[in-house]
Amino acid sequence: MPTRPDASGSGGFTLVEALVALVILAACLIGFYQFLATALDGAAAAERAATAYDHRQSALALAAAVNPMETPEGSFDLGAYRIRWRSQRLGTVRQSNAFPVGKGEFAIALYRIVFDFPGENGLPEIEVTKLGYHRSAPRGQTSGEGVN
Repeated sequence: MPTRPDASGSGGFTLVEALVALVILAACLIGFYQFLATALDGAAAAERAATAYDHRQSALALAAAVNPMETPEGSFDLGAYRIRWRSQRLGTVRQSNAFPVGKGEFAIALYRIVFDFPGENGLPEIEVTKLGYHRSAPRGQTSGEGVN
């Protein structure tokens, strides 16, 4: 014999209960999406900061090897990116000192070196101040004159 449906109305969800459950679910999903979006933005910012730090460290390592008086501009290819530099003399060229008195073997000047990264948008230029030098007298041959 077939069973009759329950006449009391407690056999399932009503439409209102289903809509309330969907609204609660949607509110929870929106909150989760906000959290996820914030976490992904933070991860992207950390990646950009790590890339900028890597580029800065590479530029500073290159600055240690560059003599701006001998090579005032140039570029260096690191495979994943390139570093380009240009330098500008900040003062007059002077003769170095020899110990204990007299002029040394080198012409020296202070330079401002600017490093940039072609093709890398959003990375700031890096400026370094460095002493440039050039041997102006043969080794061991210095004059006994006064120093500039």
